[in-house]
Amino acid sequence: MMNLAIKKAIRIAGSQSKLARLVGVDQSAVHKWLFGGGIRAKHIPALSKATGGQISTDEILASLNADSASDKSNSHAA
Repeated sequence: MMNLAIKKAIRIAGSQSKLARLVGVDQSAVHKWLFGGGIRAKHIPALSKATGGQISTDEILASLNADSASDKSNSHAA
């Protein structure tokens, strides 16, 4: 499942590589985040700052919780 907050952050930054540079991680980390990988707590404020505050830390946290809830419901469907 795609993380919509990260997708929005990438759009704001201009690319995965630019967002990665602003946050201080590799582009591969941003790619993982986009497709449901966990985000370390220390990167959440940097993500918000990289978007000029257009994405709040609460929005990022909510997107992680939404991904987690979706994963749980999909595992019960099998």
